[in-house]
Amino acid sequence: MSTCSSMQNSGSFTLDRASPFSVMTDNIFVLVGCSKTSPVFDRDADFCDTGSGLNLCRGLYSCKGVEGIGLEPYGPISTCCVYDPQVSLGSGYGLDLPKLQCSSYSAVYGFGGDEGDPMKWQYGISLQYNNSYYSDDACKNCEDSGGFCGFSGLAQKKFACMCRNGVNTTINCYGRGYALNGTWRQKIQTKWSIGARTEFENFLMKEHDLWSLQWTMICKEMNPSYVLDGMLIKQAANSDHAMKVFLNVLVVLLALVSLEEVTSHGVQPLSKIAIEKAVIALDNKAFIKASPSVLGINEENKEWITLTYSSSRPSINDWIGVFSPANFSSSTCLPENPKVGPPYLCTAPIKYQFANFSNPTYKDTGKGSLKLLLINQRSDFSFALFSGGVSNPKLVSVSNTVAFANPNAPLYPRLAQGSTWNEMTVTWNSGYGLDEAEPFVEWGRKGGQQIRSLAVTLTFDRNTMCGAPARTVGWRDPGFIHTGFLKELWPNSVYTYKVGHKLFNGTYVWSGIYKFKASPYPGQNSIQRVIIFGDMGKDEEDGSNEYNNFQRGSLNTTKQLISDLKNYDIVFHIGDISYANGYLSQWDQFTSQIEPIASRVPYMIASGNHERDWPDSGSFYGSMDSGGECGVLAETMFFVPAENRAKFWYSTDYGMFRFCVADSEHDWREGTEQYKFIEHCLASVDRQKQPWLIFIAHRVLGYSSTPFYADEGSFAEPMGRDDLQKLWQKYKVDIAFYGHAHSYERTCSVYQNICTNNEKRFYKGSLNGTIHVVAGGGGASLSGFSNLQPKWSIFRDSDYGFVKMTAFDHSNLLFEYKKSRDGKVYDSFRISRDYRDILACAVDSCPSTTLAS
Repeated sequence: MSTCSSMQNSGSFTLDRASPFSVMTDNIFVLVGCSKTSPVFDRDADFCDTGSGLNLCRGLYSCKGVEGIGLEPYGPISTCCVYDPQVSLGSGYGLDLPKLQCSSYSAVYGFGGDEGDPMKWQYGISLQYNNSYYSDDACKNCEDSGGFCGFSGLAQKKFACMCRNGVNTTINCYGRGYALNGTWRQKIQTKWSIGARTEFENFLMKEHDLWSLQWTMICKEMNPSYVLDGMLIKQAANSDHAMKVFLNVLVVLLALVSLEEVTSHGVQPLSKIAIEKAVIALDNKAFIKASPSVLGINEENKEWITLTYSSSRPSINDWIGVFSPANFSSSTCLPENPKVGPPYLCTAPIKYQFANFSNPTYKDTGKGSLKLLLINQRSDFSFALFSGGVSNPKLVSVSNTVAFANPNAPLYPRLAQGSTWNEMTVTWNSGYGLDEAEPFVEWGRKGGQQIRSLAVTLTFDRNTMCGAPARTVGWRDPGFIHTGFLKELWPNSVYTYKVGHKLFNGTYVWSGIYKFKASPYPGQNSIQRVIIFGDMGKDEEDGSNEYNNFQRGSLNTTKQLISDLKNYDIVFHIGDISYANGYLSQWDQFTSQIEPIASRVPYMIASGNHERDWPDSGSFYGSMDSGGECGVLAETMFFVPAENRAKFWYSTDYGMFRFCVADSEHDWREGTEQYKFIEHCLASVDRQKQPWLIFIAHRVLGYSSTPFYADEGSFAEPMGRDDLQKLWQKYKVDIAFYGHAHSYERTCSVYQNICTNNEKRFYKGSLNGTIHVVAGGGGASLSGFSNLQPKWSIFRDSDYGFVKMTAFDHSNLLFEYKKSRDGKVYDSFRISRDYRDILACAVDSCPSTTLAS
């Protein structure tokens, strides 16, 4: 760490054991200037480039421990030596720079979606409350009131609550200002740049100079004898004044960084578990038991179970993993090559929770119990108690097996628009292959005759995945994915359906009965309501997987949409769907979460970076955001009316709407196959019948003032609108929607960075441009905005929410932005116009004319 007076590196970093905080496992410490005799130096690999002033590494495997952060071999030359705390260096090393023989370090808590590019890494140290401390009611009440829970002394272990208005109390912050940011959550995962900046950081993070200056100014006001150690102030004389100074500094720091939210790009909670390093350390004095052992007796697809467990050597780092299939030993997977055997455990759990999550006294008694929610995922379950934390797991005990009565049952149906307006598709999962049963849909108009339509069946294997973790610890058998096609539907009619399988012994297995309303025909004049959002992901009702710090808005968005099902007709989830990131079990979890929605209305998706991107796989971007899925899961688990689902662009009509859905993970620039599709989609619509023309993509190809776009200087995806804006203008696109930035932002009607209409709430007549909307606040960790708000940006909100559009007729449309926490409208506008306003001439959208009569 560093002293505030000098801001020089000291020899180590640690947290006092009496503190209520612990270092989260997603921290990586980057070492620079290491000696060749350092214990982290690998003599069998390229050596560190100690000759340069920046001490950058020449090759990826310059230092031991790099494997622990999930980088691919032969990475770019800018990748630096990395020390991962999971590496065993013997007792007493910790992060001790003299012993490690390195001159300096920086801390990294995330890779910004690109593990190979240090320019995008997120620098700081991630801390969280220890569960035992957080369970204290005082701390919880403080956070519920919008405060920041602190710690006011090691000896007394006193509690302090820091409020937004700068007041530090011993109670809570009710009546003392607002929460420290717009949306509160149970566990704060604030990222701190703790410690002096190294030459490496200075090289990479020039834009952070202002932060460094502010931090230094604050430190100079403190007594030089105070040392910031983790998040605690120490002094030989442990005075109250020291703590008051620290608390006030902390509040100022929070104000300076505005509690910068962590984006969830690339940070999958299951990736925190170093399952490949797990060892068997069974303790005959420990046990873990699960009940009931049989689930779904009444055909339920999800059910709560209770775990009871005991350990003879309990620790706050003990955790419980849920494994499915129940046998998760190395016998279930093959070695990568004949010379290297598999690890003791070769599959990640499908969820996990710490043993003291609901048991504050677990560390003292070694006894605990836990309730978890399981869904039917085509296999049995077992539960394992681990010590050593998630970075150094040691298997202590394994439970009995739990299973659903019929693990192969048809599950989680999801509707989608077919290739024509009067076709609906229904896709579901099961454990039945074509060699066991025939899949079909039984359907018909409500109250009328039911017919049966056969379904097609798809699946894929491990070799279809492009890389780790999808084809290693994240792999899980997907079972079988079936799709039925319901054709020649009557517009706006209500249909019922159920999916099933006819086994070869003549018996049938059925799902429950569902219903949906058929789509209106193109141009039909009726009220039509559309929901649009991106980047939702999934959450866990039981609090497992620490998803509250990953996609904490996901459940709120889902619950709002479930509660309002009668008031909308179709959903567009525009990319970053489940955030499985290569852990395939999470797709089942996601489809289970959205089943109440997707089984009732068409659930249309777009492809995002977390579904598609992988190096050398044909994606436009070379990041590893898909975790090795490279689009296979999204393309198979969901139907879209694309000619080729590997090229995830398509058009679909819904009454008075035409939707042109682009695939931002494939090249969209002029001259490409996708560009030709986009132009054809926009040009082929009859605006007299379908006046509302909507463009959709995951990445922001239009306009956004989120920081990572503002820092690029493009205020959008680089090259995003260079070619496309002339198409939007020529064909008079009304609204363009995007995700990727985890927030909400609406522009004016804009073309070439200029507002073409000064109206903000009620547009009459021609727009003369396109309104661009970022609706990426579906659930993943929120993004902020740049300090500069461009003139075209007229509404910004860093909160969870979704958009609803209501077309009342061919001339009137209502746009509403609703927050997920309460379903209330926080931004809206109306468009009122006639057909002649669409035909009217605007800049760069005037058809050719002639003087001839």
